[in-house]
Amino acid sequence: MAETIQQIFCDPPISIARLGGSSTPLDAYVWNEPANPRADGDTIIMPAWSLRVNVDGSFQPVMPDSVVFRDGDAIRPVCPFIELHAWFGEPGSGPDTWREAPLTPDLLSRFGASVSAITLTVTAMNRKAARRRRDHDLVFGTFPPVVVQGDQTAFVPLRGISPPDAARLMIPPGRHIPLGGIQMLKSMPPPTSSGSPAWDGIVDTSVLRFRVTPARGLFYGPPRAARPTSESPVPAVETANAFLDPDAGWFNQSGDGGGFVQPGDTYDMVRPESQQEPTPPSLGVVDDTCEIQVEVTLTPPNAAPLTAHSSVFVAPPDFAPDRRPFLSLADELNDRSAARAGPPNGEQLDDWVEDLFERIYETVSMMNVDFWRARRGLPGLTGARIADAAVAGDHVVPPDQAMGSLDALRDRDFAIAAPSTDVPLPLSEHARSRHRTLSGINELRGLVARQPDRLKALIRQPFEVEDGEQGADVTTMRMPPFMRQSNALPLTLAAWQYDLVIRWASAVLRPAAPLAAAAALSAAPVANEPDFPERSAARRAAVLARIKAS
Repeated sequence: MAETIQQIFCDPPISIARLGGSSTPLDAYVWNEPANPRADGDTIIMPAWSLRVNVDGSFQPVMPDSVVFRDGDAIRPVCPFIELHAWFGEPGSGPDTWREAPLTPDLLSRFGASVSAITLTVTAMNRKAARRRRDHDLVFGTFPPVVVQGDQTAFVPLRGISPPDAARLMIPPGRHIPLGGIQMLKSMPPPTSSGSPAWDGIVDTSVLRFRVTPARGLFYGPPRAARPTSESPVPAVETANAFLDPDAGWFNQSGDGGGFVQPGDTYDMVRPESQQEPTPPSLGVVDDTCEIQVEVTLTPPNAAPLTAHSSVFVAPPDFAPDRRPFLSLADELNDRSAARAGPPNGEQLDDWVEDLFERIYETVSMMNVDFWRARRGLPGLTGARIADAAVAGDHVVPPDQAMGSLDALRDRDFAIAAPSTDVPLPLSEHARSRHRTLSGINELRGLVARQPDRLKALIRQPFEVEDGEQGADVTTMRMPPFMRQSNALPLTLAAWQYDLVIRWASAVLRPAAPLAAAAALSAAPVANEPDFPERSAARRAAVLARIKAS
């Protein structure tokens, strides 16, 4: 029997766009191993093949000489491309027999369809104020969704407005907040065999794709927000953006709200004229971040429509692009799927732990530990948290604050010097040096062999909040120290990550791996591993394969 299109899907199904005020999008780049590793990082960014899009939706693949993040003061936005793909198979066949192929005009024509059979239905929404007030009327976005046909290749703006049925419109009639836009690109036939361009075989120009462009990164508010406040001489919004209705339910609202707004400092506030008010009221400001959901529909002749979905999360710029976060999107997916798909084992377990500690090092390498310890270190340690004696030769003060010389969690073998002209941030320097060493799997094995309970004592359990941390902006030095998650609680590893590390440490201590052998491994020098980008890519593929299988 003849094959049919069984399913369509978007690649990637989840992506992140980043705000930027420049009209030129950021070119693509990849993480790589530097030829001459720096003292403060193991990764660099290198240009990758990018697409330069024209007004009419045509484009040219280019390989930039460098990666440019700014045009003057304007940051270049990250504008993700989403490709359309399909699964083919005989009618009634099982998914295990299907084959994948990019969706192209030629492929559509085989089934009597054209690009016009594709429809994009785009919904962009910002729900921040609505969440903070528990008031749906404060949502703004595309009402109704924006519809783009597959052969419509001009840029289509996404305009945020208030819900038409809102009791009072926060965004007045005739006004809108720009939320970026979307553009379907033209398919370009593959090059001929003669005179093939450099990108031939690397960039598939025939596949159908669209690009999402985020907004500029601006703030909007009522007229009052365009005036200086007692907290800041600089107005929160520009005068041109101060057009929101102050009586719509967001401006001048109290931030207590029964405690449902977390973290509290995201409740946009201004000091009241009278200090008798219990909490500062909202200044009524919103931003142009949003979530953009794209539903792709393919309607072949004489067949049921097929749909696919892609979610694009619009976020602020990444100011450390050559560092990988220790909590990645892959880890978040694993945290939700590993129970069904099964965690890694054996050498793959080693790979995942090493990858995690490499990324932990990259995170701490850009952190001012001295500043955050002074600001968020739990003061006045007592009881089991205080050691009998200070670390010999240590100069971290005050000694009874988290990570001080009397903190029972401190490793007694490492004394930290006082700040000096040469080393003004000694805690930061020590954290980088120590985590760089532990980013090698052999050294990490040695630590577990020497101190079997060290990792369990140091690493905070998922969502764990200790005594003295509740309702306060302070933490102990449990790892990761002095950092906060989105609900203003101490940041932790994902449950999947934590279980993986503890299971790995237990495996190191099994009789099959004698402590003497593990200690010998710890004496080995920490090796630079130039293949780690390939290993990271392989682990990413393993994550996606497990998720698909589940």
